Amino acid sequence: MWAMRLLAAILLAFATISDSSAQFGQRGQRGNSVTNALDALGLSQPESVRSILLLYSGKSLLRPKVDELEANLRKTPDKVDDRLMLIGYYTWNGRDGTERLRLRAHVLWLIQNHPEHPATAEPSLRDLPDDPEGNTQMLQIWHENLRSRRDDLAVLKNAEKFFFGKDPAEADLLIHRIAANEPGNHEWPAELAQLFRMFGIPGENIANSEERAQEEYRRVLELTTNPAARKTLSGDMAEAAFRIGDFPVAAELAKIYLKSSDRPAVQRANTILGRVALRAADVASAKKYLLDSADPEAARDITFSGPVLVLAKELFESGEREAVIQYLQTCLSLWPRGETVLRIWIADIREGKTPNFGAP
Repeated sequence: MWAMRLLAAILLAFATISDSSAQFGQRGQRGNSVTNALDALGLSQPESVRSILLLYSGKSLLRPKVDELEANLRKTPDKVDDRLMLIGYYTWNGRDGTERLRLRAHVLWLIQNHPEHPATAEPSLRDLPDDPEGNTQMLQIWHENLRSRRDDLAVLKNAEKFFFGKDPAEADLLIHRIAANEPGNHEWPAELAQLFRMFGIPGENIANSEERAQEEYRRVLELTTNPAARKTLSGDMAEAAFRIGDFPVAAELAKIYLKSSDRPAVQRANTILGRVALRAADVASAKKYLLDSADPEAARDITFSGPVLVLAKELFESGEREAVIQYLQTCLSLWPRGETVLRIWIADIREGKTPNFGAP
C-alpha cells in the first residue's frame, strides 16, 4: 500500500512539474513552480523522493530559469532544492567546459556542506562525467566527511553508496559500521552480499568456488540477526548468484541451503542445483534434482505452495518429457488441490502438446 501511494505521489509530481514547466515556457513565469509542486505533495513525502524529482525536473529547465537559479545561489548559497535542479540540468544538458565546471561546483558544494542529504547518494552526485579532477576532489571530500562526521549515520549511509563501486574495501567497512547501529535492518546484509557478488570479498582472492561461497555466506550471516532471514539466507544468496551467472557459487550455496530447516529448502535448493546442472549440460543430474525437489521431505512445502515448475519447464524444453511426467505424477500425492491441473499437464505432454506451466 505504501509503495502504491509513493508511486502515485511521484506520478502526480511529474505531471505537476511538466505542467508548471510548460506554463513557464509560455508565460515566462518565475521558476519556483517546481518546488511549489513538490511542496503540495505534503509533509509525508520522503526527502529521497523529493531529491530524485528535483534532479529529474532540472532536465527540462529553460535557460532563463537556469540563469535565475545561478544568480539566486550567489546571494543565498544554501538553497539545496535550487542546486539539485541545476545539477539535473547540467547533468543532462551540460555541453562545454564551463557547464561541466558549474556541475562540479554544485555537486562538490552539496557533498561538502550537506553530506547527510539523501541526494548525495544519487548516481548523478557520485560521478562527474569527463571530469577526472572533479572526481578526485569528490573522493577527497568524502574521506574528509568520514573523518569529521564519523558518527553521523546518514553520512555513513551516503558514503557507503559512493564507495560501493569505487573502493569495495571501504564500502565493506562502512556496511559493518552501519549494521552495528541498525542490527535489525535486513538492508545491510543484502548490501554486503551484493558487494561480494559484484567485486568478491575485498582483500581476498579465493579461487575455489566452494570456499568462496562458504566464506561469503559466513560473513553475510554474521550481519543477519533476524531468525527468519538467517534461515533463508543461503537460498537467497544462491538465487542471486544464479541470476548473475555465477553458477559454481550458486550450487555451493544451494547445497548449504539444502541442509537448512527452512520449509521450502528441499524444493528450492534442488531446483537451483538442477538449473545449474542443465547449464553445464549435465542432463542426468538435472533430472535427478527435479525428482529430488519432490522428495517426501518437500511434501509440506508443495502441499502448502504448490510445485516450483521452472526446472520442469526447462527440462521439458530440452526434450526430457518422461522425466517431467514422472515429476508431475509424484506431485499428485503431494499437491491434492492441484490434481486437476497436474493431470491436464501430464495429458498434454503425452499428446505431444506443450503444457502451460506459466511464467517461471
